[in-house]
Order: sequence, then C-alpha cells, then structure tokens
Amino acid sequence: GIDHRASTLSTGYKAAATEEGEVKPATVTDSQMAAKRAALNVMNDPWWNCDYGDKAKATYLCDDRDKISNTVCKNYAVARVKLYSHVKGTVTEKVWEWCLIYCGICLIFFVAYRMDVDNSSCDLWPGDGKQQYAWYDDADSSTWKYEETNENSTEVKGPSDIKCRPGWFNEQFASVSHVYSEAARLGELVLTLFVGLAYARYQKYYWNARKIQGGINNLALIVGTMIDTTNKTPESVELQRAFERYLTLLKILTYMNVSPLIKEKLKLPDLEKRIMGIKQLVTPEELAILQYTVDPNSNATPEGGCPLPGSAGNGPMNTVLVWLQMTFDRMLEEKVTCGHMSEARITSYCIQFQDHLMTLRGSMATFVFLTQFPTPLAYAHMLQMLVDFICFACPFAILFQIDTIVVKKAGFIEHQPWATLPLTLAGVFFTTFFFQGLLSLAKSLNSPFGEKVDEKTGMLKDQDFMLNVKQVIKQTRMGQYTLLNASVGAPAICQPDAVAKS
Repeated sequence: GIDHRASTLSTGYKAAATEEGEVKPATVTDSQMAAKRAALNVMNDPWWNCDYGDKAKATYLCDDRDKISNTVCKNYAVARVKLYSHVKGTVTEKVWEWCLIYCGICLIFFVAYRMDVDNSSCDLWPGDGKQQYAWYDDADSSTWKYEETNENSTEVKGPSDIKCRPGWFNEQFASVSHVYSEAARLGELVLTLFVGLAYARYQKYYWNARKIQGGINNLALIVGTMIDTTNKTPESVELQRAFERYLTLLKILTYMNVSPLIKEKLKLPDLEKRIMGIKQLVTPEELAILQYTVDPNSNATPEGGCPLPGSAGNGPMNTVLVWLQMTFDRMLEEKVTCGHMSEARITSYCIQFQDHLMTLRGSMATFVFLTQFPTPLAYAHMLQMLVDFICFACPFAILFQIDTIVVKKAGFIEHQPWATLPLTLAGVFFTTFFFQGLLSLAKSLNSPFGEKVDEKTGMLKDQDFMLNVKQVIKQTRMGQYTLLNASVGAPAICQPDAVAKS
C-alpha cells in the first residue's frame, strides 16, 4: 500500500554538508533512485492503475486504458468532419430507432393515401388551346360543362386542385396539420427551456465535484506543509497513514452515495480491501463502526456504539469527517505537524484547516441535496407527452403539408404523385430526430452521474453522456498524493534547518 514516505525515503535529494562546512548537492546513485521509486510505488505498483476492490476488477477497474485523463467528459474536436464521425456520445444512438419507426408509419400512410386517390373527376376538359376548367353539373354528374375564361375573369370554375384529393384526407388531416403546427411551436420553446435547465444542473454537479476535489486537496496541502519529517516515531507514521486513508475514504464514500456506478461496484465490506493504492482503506474496527452507522441491527456492533437515526445515507461520510478532524488534532498533540513552526503559523493553519473542512462537508452534502431534488415529475411527464404527440402527428401532418404545397403549385393532375415521398420521409426523420433528441439529451443531462448500470457490460448506460466519476476520483487522488508527500523530496533550501542539515 501507500505508506508515508518520511520514514522510508533517504535524504538523497537534500544537500550534503562536507567536513569543511561547505554545502554541496548530494549525488544520487542509480540504486538510490531505484530505492526511492520503489518506496514511492511509482514504477512497480502505480496506484492510478486502480484497484476499487476484488468485485470490481473484471468490469470496472481493469478497463483503465485512459489512465489519468485531463477530462471527465467526452473530448472532441469542433470540426464538421470530426462531429459527423461521432455516433457514441450523440443523440443518434438514442433516437434512431424512433426515427425509423415514424418514417415507417409515414411510408405506410403515404402508400395508403396514393392508392385511394381517384382523379377521374378532375380531368381537364379538352379544348382548343384556351385555358378551360371542367366541373360536374349539380343535377347530372355525368354531364360535362365548361366555361372559357378571359383576361378579365377572376373566377375559377370547376373543382379546385385541393378538392380533387379524397374527402377524408382534406377533412381529417387539415385539422391534424394545424394542431401539429401549434404543438410543435410550443414544443420548441419548452424543450429548449428544459435542455437549458438540465445543462445548468449538469454544470452544478461538475463544479461541485471539482469543489470537493479542491477541498480534499486543500486539506492535503495544509497537512503536507505542516508535516515534521524529523518525527519518525511509529505513532507519527501511523497517524500520517490514517490521515491519508481518511482523505481517500471521504471521496470514495461521497461517490458511493451519489454515483450508481460506484454504488454498484463498491459496498462497505469492500473498503477493507486494497483500494486506490492503499492496501487496507479501513481497518476491521473502522468498518464495524461504519456498518453500524448504516445498520444499527448489524451483527458487527462496535463497543459503546449508539444508534444514529437517519444516518444510513450521509452517516458514514459525516463519521469520517469527524475522524479526520480528530486525527488532525492528534497530529498536533503528538508533534507530527508544526514541530518547526511558530505558534502564530500553527494557529493560522488550524483556522484554515477548519474552514476548508466545513466547506468540504457542505460540498459533499450538496451532492445528496441535488439528488433529492430532481426535475419535478409533473414537468417531465408533460414534456414527454407533448413530444410523443408531436412525433406521432408528424408523419400525417408533414405528408399533408408537403402534398398541399405541391398540388397548389404544380396542379393535382400535373404533379408526380410519388415524387414527394423522399422529401416527406426526410422531413419526418429530422423532425423526429430533433424533438426526440432534445428530450433524450435533457434526460441525460438531468442525471450527470447516470441512473443505472448495464448488467451485460457492468458499466453505466449512456456513459458517454455522463460525468466520468472514475477520472474525478483519480485526479483527486493524484493531487492529494502529491500534496501530502511533496515535502519529503523537497530541495534543501525549502527544508527547515534541522532537516536540511541531517
């Protein structure tokens, strides 16, 4: 596991004092460098290769091809060719089936409509080259009448092109087209608003994750700066190890509480195993306390334990926060920290530590509060109904609208009946794509950590849309590790006199 480096690293990086009192940089041999790297666990057993527990090895941890990434969202280049090359991480993979379903409905309806069209009553009356209109006599529908038009005539006699279509088509789908147009106008507005609200929620999750990362790293920075590297007693080393364990445990418990992926892969008993490079993240005693906090009826009841009603959710997290503060106090008492500092400096560090710890507690609780306050069910339900209605009416309305425009411009007899089919299907496809796509995007952004784990893959469903909790945890661990241990190999000029001369 990751041990405290103060007791294991030599002082090869520090300045060496000669007998004459001249200070020269120490020469670090290859064997010394290898020993340092082995002590730091950087070469042979890097913690960032991850071990979240035995249960997670097959599906969660050993898939770390990305190692430590600089992003927790899907990265891409903002170029047309690059954007069109993506399918994963876009709404295409979520809505293409719906697009094909509604295009199929449109195709069936288009064929049914064309098979029912009868243009025998709309033939033009054969004339002598003048524009003529034919119509049926009211009394005898088998008798043709016609009237020649002149330049001053504004009245059109005979059946219009629109009226030549089947009566049921005009009567039923004119109203469908009108309602569709009004609903689509409303849908554009409310869907845009919903996506905006969902993205704002997505940003809150992201920045709160970064705030927790900053809080943990700030605590590591304070303690890493205060560490007295000359105090190498077993109790000092043990307290430093405990502080590092508790910092790691805090972020693990935070995401176990809000991330379905971490919750699925890690349970409280798994914390006793090797996790994030620490051989034993919790001791049996600590595990018993955490389990009792969650379930007072558990068999592992710690000595003197008292029930904490309502603590099943945040209880373990808040318990470790208390442990962290108590460990820091003991480090001060045992002179593990601040052995080389003035009282004013110690007081300043203690105030900062307390402030950062309280801010961290608030940020960790914010995740739970956000989870408990989703988008109102009534709002999401209404939007789902509206989008489903728009997409269902879309094939009929678009067919009616396109056919009406073409018949008016080209004439009922003159236009090619099947020529509008490709454009009609394309219109249905893209209309469905954008309405269903916007709703699907809003749903994904509304749950930044995902909602459920795919049983087949062991990973989050739609994980390309989600914040990558793995990377957040890794990046936090990387910063925490560096800040806690950077003082060990610091240059001599940065070290207190007692350390630099040793």
